[in-house]
Amino acid sequence: MKSSAAAHVRKLQNLLEVEREAEKAENLRAIRRFPLSVREAQGKTATGLALARVGVGFSGSAMLDLSKPATTGDLSAFHAMGAGDNVLVTFPAGFDPRAYEGTLYRVEAESVTVALKGPGPAGLSPRGARGAFEIDLLGSEATYQRSRSALERLANARKNRLSELRGISLGEAKASRKPFKIARFFNRGLNSFQQEAVKKALEAKDFALIHGPPGTGKTTVLVEVIRQEALRGGRIMASAPSNIAVDNILEKLGDSDLRIVRLGHPARTLESLRHFNLSYQVEEDPEFEEVRRIERLRESLISGGSRLGRGQLGYDERIGREREIKKLWREARSIENHIAKSILSRAQVVLATHAGIPERMVEGGFDLVCLDEASQATEPLSWIPLQWAGKAVLAGDAKQLPPTLYSSQAAKDGLAVTLFDRLIEILPESFQMLLRVQYRMHQAIMEFSSREFYEGKLVADESVKAHTANQLPGVATDPVTSVPVVFVDTAGAGYGESWNEMLESRENEGEARLIRRLVEAVIGAGVQSRDVAVITPYIAQARLLKSLLKVHGLEVGSIDGFQGREKEVSILSLVRSNDKGEIGFLGELRRMNVAITRARRLLIVVADSATIGRHPFFERFIDYMDALDAHRSSFEWPE
Repeated sequence: MKSSAAAHVRKLQNLLEVEREAEKAENLRAIRRFPLSVREAQGKTATGLALARVGVGFSGSAMLDLSKPATTGDLSAFHAMGAGDNVLVTFPAGFDPRAYEGTLYRVEAESVTVALKGPGPAGLSPRGARGAFEIDLLGSEATYQRSRSALERLANARKNRLSELRGISLGEAKASRKPFKIARFFNRGLNSFQQEAVKKALEAKDFALIHGPPGTGKTTVLVEVIRQEALRGGRIMASAPSNIAVDNILEKLGDSDLRIVRLGHPARTLESLRHFNLSYQVEEDPEFEEVRRIERLRESLISGGSRLGRGQLGYDERIGREREIKKLWREARSIENHIAKSILSRAQVVLATHAGIPERMVEGGFDLVCLDEASQATEPLSWIPLQWAGKAVLAGDAKQLPPTLYSSQAAKDGLAVTLFDRLIEILPESFQMLLRVQYRMHQAIMEFSSREFYEGKLVADESVKAHTANQLPGVATDPVTSVPVVFVDTAGAGYGESWNEMLESRENEGEARLIRRLVEAVIGAGVQSRDVAVITPYIAQARLLKSLLKVHGLEVGSIDGFQGREKEVSILSLVRSNDKGEIGFLGELRRMNVAITRARRLLIVVADSATIGRHPFFERFIDYMDALDAHRSSFEWPE
């Protein structure tokens, strides 16, 4: 490995360690600094939980149903938790060990189901578990371990495909291409830019980049690339940093006749797609009946009494039985692993999150590895799937949000620079394609983003170019639903921002109340609540809005959490309102690009022009609103 490559990988390894320590420190800080009441308010901890049921899940893992008595607060007990989150479950006194890691499988208002890593303590039952359980959200140690392992393999690669890809990614070797003729497109609706992107991706022998601004269908292009590669006999892995992004690919592939396997915990897969999950396919395999037989025998040994007729087991009998129980558990897992590897060996397409790829399950390589949302994954994370790649196609948008990092120092020193970012500078234009036709937004919603971030190159498809909210079934025509954008200006209204010490975030109560009135007006006009999202940059404001907006089906959340999503109507709360014109991280313009491109038919932005207008970007935004005659005053929606 050349010295420059060695230095780059070594730097990534060091930054990964810095980031890992920062994440651990943040989790510990939350636990140590904040009392239980605050951590529960933040949604990072749930206490006082009762064990309602114990079941057995895939791989013999214990499935615990935990519930909390009805709360009287504004938020549910698990408002910040979701299926697929990694958690630490603390058991009541009397269990050894008392803490077990697990994955949330199901989350409802006052109850959760958590799958432990392993069978859990022997004899666990609702009757025997006296006392309260606790759940704490955790970072993922598996993500760090797999990133570190991928970097080690990258550093040690010699005279193989991985070393060649490493050299090209660092500009030490040139990328190459080979002509490829597409007989026909599976998706006949691809526009000319999408077709050209598919062609470039298939011709590239090493790397290809697909630049996908909001709504331009980059995942649709990736799916076509996957199907074309499978048609010529290739084996494909499709990966992304988030489960939602992976499921988006899976959903678009689902109606094909390809043999598809989705890796990862079933809780992290949309329920409608769980039949693609490896664990589901394993349990449907005829050989799995032997696993069920072994598990029944193991359960009978766990719950059975003494063979000698006594109520309590003797020491020798107890030791022998525990040994037999462990032997049966290993035997069941061995059969499961055999079935799983057999299913994977027959798969044409394997899907997973970058961090959800277990090395022991991935044998051999893949002719093609596709990375979606490549601009949101750190470089170490991206090399997890790429270590098995024959060639790689990366799809993303460097003008949207970068990876989320805990360490500002690691970000500053280069961890925020993604592999996608670097390849933009390294690969010639013939290996890159900008998708230009977007299928989401009204032209007026799209236009400002297009000018600011994409050199004015985006085009709204005719199907969305002029659509507005009042064209939805049952929606009345009024001054808001009949236009695509509205800027509601709170200047002079006295809606000052405040600092939430508990959440270490900003909020604006007056603005939140105004947004409640706007939501009532939009829904009152006939827009379905499920078609509306309220988003904000600040977690404190998101929490405040959730407490005020008790509307079934309405989504309220952060901008960061809504990247990759869309709604017919999006209401954006910018929060900042102060005499100094301070806007904080509103100045991270990529976040604003995400924020203003979530709506399909109606974008409502609520902000104080006197505060945000001192920044050049927002000054241009306000001018754009004025040009559209979309600038309204908050006094038009009085309390």
